[in-house]
Order: sequence, then structure tokens, then C-alpha cells
Amino acid sequence: MDSEWIDCPNKGAGYDKMDNVKWDSLVIEINEYLQADDSLDAALRQVVELHLQVGQENPNEREAAQNALKALLKGRDGTPFRRGQKSSVPASVRVAIDRICGVVNEANLAYYAHDGIIASLCFKHSKSGGGLYEDADDFASAQTKKMRNKLSSLYREGGWDGSVDSLLSSEEPAEE
Repeated sequence: MDSEWIDCPNKGAGYDKMDNVKWDSLVIEINEYLQADDSLDAALRQVVELHLQVGQENPNEREAAQNALKALLKGRDGTPFRRGQKSSVPASVRVAIDRICGVVNEANLAYYAHDGIIASLCFKHSKSGGGLYEDADDFASAQTKKMRNKLSSLYREGGWDGSVDSLLSSEEPAEE
């Protein structure tokens, strides 16, 4: 056996290097997000790019850079730092879906609160336990989740290109 080969890195105390594949995936996701979200101001964009550079140049700092990036980008439309499973749609589509869902949520809050009659006529799906919604937030959250799932499916199946503009166009899609 050649003495230059080491079977595995020293994973003793203080070793927290992020592997290259995980780091490279994170860099790709964040760069895709930066290209997709034009609402980020220049200063924040520069800070994000500097954190990526630090992690790229010094593998020992990747965990810290990831934590800083997460703190900066969490909660923004289309961010790669979300709860749950990784999305199967690109960042540009996630940004569009998040923006659309923000509008849908706001509209459903207003709709539910418009008149007490509406609250007494809106029922949960039987798979969700049936009955009335607890409040406007519960109703809006359920409707927004449905829309998010519908838009994601529509994109994955090729029925939508993932842009807000195409949803707003007055042209009917061509029949195949």
C-alpha cells in the first residue's frame, strides 16, 4: 500500500469540513437564486457573494459561511434555505411561486374576513378533518398551500414556464 494514500480524513474534535459535493451544490443553488431574484439589493447580494468566496477559498470556513448565508437568505421568496424537502423546481420558478403565493395568501385573508357568511361556508377538505376553518389565517394557509402545489405540478408537467408574466398574459395556450 502506498503511504501517500489516506483512507479517510481525520474526523477528530474540531473537524467540521463540509464535503465538496455538498458545498458545490449549495453554491449552485445560491447562484441560481441570485440570478432569479432581482429584488435583492446590491449590498446584500455583495455580502452573499463574499460568503460564497470565503467558503470557496477556505474549506474550513464552509460551515460558518453556510450558517451566515442561511441567516441572510432564510424567509425570502425562492430561497434555497427552506423547511422540508428540497424543491424539484429551479430557483427562478420558486421565486415566482413564492411571490404568487404571497398574493394568494393576502387575497384569501381579505376574502375570508370580508363577511361572516364566507367563514361559515368555507369547509376544510374531509382529508383535513372536515369542518370549518379556525380563522382567516388557517383558511388562507390552506388555500396558499393548494396553489403552491398546483403551480409546482403545472411547472413540472410542462403546463407553465414558471414566470409570473406568462400567467398574466391574455393569450390562451395553444392546443396540441
